[in-house]
Amino acid sequence: MFDLSGTVKAPATPWTDAEKKKIGWRVLLFGTLSNFSIGILYTWSNLKDILEYRSVNFLTNGGAAAVNAADRLYKEWDITQLSWPYAYGGFISALIVVVAGPMQDKMGPTKVIWWGILMVGGGAILCSFFTHQPLLFTIMFTLLIGNGIGFVYACPRAAAMKWFHPSKKGLVNGLVVAGFGLGALWLAPLEIYFLKTLNWSLERTLQVLGVLILILGNIAAFNVYNPPEGYKFPEIPVDPNKPLKENQKKTASIGMGTVAKSPQAWMLFFVYAFYCSAGAMVISNASDIMRVQGGGEDGPYGAAVKALIGVMVMVASISNATGRSLGGMLSDKIGRKPTYYLIHTVQGINMFLFHYYTTPTMIFIGTIITCVAYGTVMSTTPSIVADYWGLKSYGGNYGIVYTGWGLSLIIGPTIAQFSKKYVLDNNLPLTQSYHIAYYAAIGLIAISFVLAFLVQKPKFIQSEVIDDYILSPEETRKA
Repeated sequence: MFDLSGTVKAPATPWTDAEKKKIGWRVLLFGTLSNFSIGILYTWSNLKDILEYRSVNFLTNGGAAAVNAADRLYKEWDITQLSWPYAYGGFISALIVVVAGPMQDKMGPTKVIWWGILMVGGGAILCSFFTHQPLLFTIMFTLLIGNGIGFVYACPRAAAMKWFHPSKKGLVNGLVVAGFGLGALWLAPLEIYFLKTLNWSLERTLQVLGVLILILGNIAAFNVYNPPEGYKFPEIPVDPNKPLKENQKKTASIGMGTVAKSPQAWMLFFVYAFYCSAGAMVISNASDIMRVQGGGEDGPYGAAVKALIGVMVMVASISNATGRSLGGMLSDKIGRKPTYYLIHTVQGINMFLFHYYTTPTMIFIGTIITCVAYGTVMSTTPSIVADYWGLKSYGGNYGIVYTGWGLSLIIGPTIAQFSKKYVLDNNLPLTQSYHIAYYAAIGLIAISFVLAFLVQKPKFIQSEVIDDYILSPEETRKA
């Protein structure tokens, strides 16, 4: 049906709208699956727990946490280094989209996704040989897993949106990126089962996970492809008496060079960088926040804390994916910017209240709110990029903006580790480990809100358009 360029060959008999929808949903399903297969980044909290708390005697003490620094199996890892793989791997996964996006724009998605799957699965296996060497582990995680995630992530949305009417951009984006958020849903339980139930080593666990990622990802890669040249998406009924919503209109396609010089692109870049820092901070430390802020496994809520620690990554995954899928549909319904205003308000209030979440139930609910609000921006922003700059160069255009999300994976976890180290160094109550980070997150969300309020759809001159779209006077910028 398609070649390795990742483009469907035009049929001898034109497709009916029903056939187009069937193929489009197939591409959307396997695009979501490709993202689902690479969710190891969102399970870092589980792996970080092993590096920080596993005892040298874990095979004989029932998996009890290390009692002191000397008892740690991975004592080579300083507390400030525990966020490195997540932060730098995540940043590179976003940065490489600037390269992978244009690659899939030119080559089609199939090869690019396949290369990414090989890097993520192979990277997990190779990282298993460097678990006692923080710097080398981080380098391998960053260059292979990070780059691989970016290669995969760059492709499914761009491919799937080309099969559907423009009014479905939010829906398509929401479902595809939800797959990435849900990736922890299959990996996190396996990690808990391997590491804590079977008491496997971290090394063996990474090797098995790498093989599973390769199997699942390869199934998805060869089922994501672009429509043929000249493809016309199925039309939807439109009330001629009502003006079209912004997301129902076709948009001019604008090249990456023009977008890179657009202030709107950099405003969206910093919305990602600042707003997503709060979510990145909580997701990368979900288990530890439950442990220290809930009073510990030996505290008054010890039984509940111990039970919830094992599911926090899965809870974050489901909440993240829920926000992504609902956010796409919500932004189609009420508009992109109103969705921005809503989630910024909710997340800001939640970060303020996090200081007062001192029971496992409150922390659990706060984490859900954080991840839903975080996920919502991850589907709303891709839709804005498509609304503003079209689809022909979408991969590269979104890559510019998406790098801001990568920066958030450095900002959020780094603030969290600084906050915890400050509490430890000053002998403050462990329940306050992340309080400084919550205050910092509130400030960043406030700046992001201002940027979201100020950003407006750009105007262009006809020479900047790279497809056959003719600009209306309302869309034309004065030369």
